[in-house]
Amino acid sequence: MPQGISVFDEHLRLCVWNQGFLDILGLPVESALEGTHFSALIRIPASRGEYGSGDVEGHVAKLTAQAEKFEAHSFEHRRPNGHTYLVQNEPLFIDGLLAGFTTSYTDITERRASTEREQLAQKVYSHTPAGIVFTDEAHRILSINPATTEMTGYEPFELLGQTVFGLINLDESQSPEAFQEDVAQRGSWHDELEATRKNGESFPVGIRVNRVDDPKSGQPAHYVWILADITERKQSEERMRHIAQHDALTGLPNRMALHMRLAQLLPEARRHGWKIGMMFLDLDRFKIINDTLGHQVGDELLREVACRLSSVTRETDFVARLGGDEFVIILPGIASPADAALVANKAIIALSTAIEANGHELHTSPSIGISLFPDDGPDADTILKNADTAMYHAKAVGRNNFQFFADEMNRISSERLNIEHKLRHAIARNELALCFQPQFRTGDRAPIGVEALLRWHHPSEGLISPARFIPVAEETGIIVEIGEWVLANACLEMKRWIDAGLKPMRIAVNVSARQLRRRDFAETVANALTTSGLPAELLELEITESSVMENPQEAILILERLGRMGVTLAIDDFGTGYSSLGYLKLFPIDYLKIDRSFVADIEIDLNDRAIAFGTIALAHSLGLKVIAEGVETEDQLELLRTNGCDEVQGYLLSKPLYSAAAFSFLHARCPAE
Repeated sequence: MPQGISVFDEHLRLCVWNQGFLDILGLPVESALEGTHFSALIRIPASRGEYGSGDVEGHVAKLTAQAEKFEAHSFEHRRPNGHTYLVQNEPLFIDGLLAGFTTSYTDITERRASTEREQLAQKVYSHTPAGIVFTDEAHRILSINPATTEMTGYEPFELLGQTVFGLINLDESQSPEAFQEDVAQRGSWHDELEATRKNGESFPVGIRVNRVDDPKSGQPAHYVWILADITERKQSEERMRHIAQHDALTGLPNRMALHMRLAQLLPEARRHGWKIGMMFLDLDRFKIINDTLGHQVGDELLREVACRLSSVTRETDFVARLGGDEFVIILPGIASPADAALVANKAIIALSTAIEANGHELHTSPSIGISLFPDDGPDADTILKNADTAMYHAKAVGRNNFQFFADEMNRISSERLNIEHKLRHAIARNELALCFQPQFRTGDRAPIGVEALLRWHHPSEGLISPARFIPVAEETGIIVEIGEWVLANACLEMKRWIDAGLKPMRIAVNVSARQLRRRDFAETVANALTTSGLPAELLELEITESSVMENPQEAILILERLGRMGVTLAIDDFGTGYSSLGYLKLFPIDYLKIDRSFVADIEIDLNDRAIAFGTIALAHSLGLKVIAEGVETEDQLELLRTNGCDEVQGYLLSKPLYSAAAFSFLHARCPAE
């Protein structure tokens, strides 16, 4: 027999046994003798710990007491060799009298393992978070696990007998028949599709299908569908995609998203013959706000600008932030350039009202460049570059406006880059020089000072007009280095003239807005005066009204520091900016300078005359002196003189002169006393 068999008499003495009994319990042959007591045999496996750790005699006593009951019972016994045996005890009766008991030991290792595997499989099936669907060869549902019910909302009875394709949505390009054939041939399949919940909602699932073959025929018998709800993963991917393609500050699409959108739009526009407008927008004076009031204020300003730009565009338009204060608006499917101009006007109007940011009332305006596809370029890079070029042109012609791209702008842009490249080496190569235009008292025409004017002599291009290079220097920031060079050399030159016998007089130096914004500007002026030895009262700094009005409070502090040093201060080009009279009286200045544009037509234009005379009266009421520039005729001079203008300069009395000629001119009229 395959089982182990043993028979004990009513005194628990061994009577009959087979080899299986010895093998299963691991008993030595010599230990199993007829008449051996049950307890002696049990003590051998008990001493090996097969009935549990602890007191061996206690285990022997317990098993012996159980045997002495002569009652039918069974239990499973696991041997150290890994096998499990079903131990069954039955009382033995002969002629109705108790004669002992029999014990059989049946190896149930495989059966137990199979049961455990089935139990484990059932646990996995019932508790796994993945949906499991069993189908027949036609993909009709045979069973679903609880996770499928939780995932879809369907109870098993609602799906049994239905095809799985009522639950899973195949791609439109694939029919259920084609899918079945594909899976039957390949044996497995996996992809991401959408499933439908009982309430009608769709959700993304990762699916894996495996074919289960009939072991006899080898033909497909069943299919196992594993479904994983990947909604959270998809949402996470979408969040990451949104982060990668959107500006964190404003929430607008970023440069990457812009290029992706253009990659979609341009092929469509080519096919349908559509026009696309490209608007490149830059905020005027943003850097000043950011530098003086802090990044928090600047960030709040940018967020509000983003909202306002989005509010003036259509749903089909695309607003993006490239970085800093640069924005781009794509206008797909426009009929004409006028449509782009309309949106540009709306953007200008939207940004014309004050913006509240962290307690500050801010004013900004846009410079907008517009290019059109396909008129201004065949691809995204070209139309974007050309819109950028047009934006720079908008800044050059006065800001707070829009300009359409034209080929001429590329020439201007190219020239600008060429000027910038050469200008960066101008100081080091000693290409810059100063001219000096004398300034005169109006009454007796006596020289009382000079204005230092910058000239650039390029070795190959010759004299380059300040109108060409000063705007480039301003935009690129090179003006700061050039301005320091002008200031230092102007002070040195005037000191040399005085040392050479010239009567001491003022020398006026123009200061750019960028110089004035530097926190160390007062130290730069002090250093120029100390190095040259020129008295502070002989230096006049001419500052444009637009530069001081960019940040009036900060300007007042800087001008007060300069005033305490003894430097004379003048507001240059007065009347061309947007001065507030309320601030003007707070500025510690000494002179107002009437711009040449008002002087030029003062003889014939009553408006210009009124502005010039009004400026003189205003200045005198504030205790300031007035100097008019660009005086070229006797009539202009006489009108200014009779209306109280204090000083003048212009070609009528002297053109700008280089150093030696200027010294000779001035020394002849104003020798040292």
